[in-house]
Amino acid sequence: MNKDDLQKYLATRRMGWPYEDIYHVDSAGGHRFVAKVGDELAGLSYAEVSDDGRAAVMKMNLKSQFAEYGIGTELLELLMDDLQTFGSEIIRYEIPRERYAFQIYKNLGFTVESQDEETVRFIWKKQVKTAN
Repeated sequence: MNKDDLQKYLATRRMGWPYEDIYHVDSAGGHRFVAKVGDELAGLSYAEVSDDGRAAVMKMNLKSQFAEYGIGTELLELLMDDLQTFGSEIIRYEIPRERYAFQIYKNLGFTVESQDEETVRFIWKKQVKTAN
């Protein structure tokens, strides 16, 4: 899915949100995206990328009052698309265990890499197509 298609999809998903007319996401460059509701920062996603660009670690922060509207998912989807376009083949994402959103990461293609009592570490790997 290219960025234009992704933007169209995300726009249709936002219809009916309480923030519909005042919500927007902008690229802040350098694998960073910022979501704003009006002038208020709602959340941001960013990544630390390895020197060769093949691996990245994603981070995301979202203010709790903006949770459950798809803003965090949109931030992650845009960041993942950006990282894949850049050439990242492995993306990791770590969250506290008490977070409920495991299905979101699964839907984005992540699998659990490891976990302990406090943290779950997810990994996404580029699918290499094999010739049949």
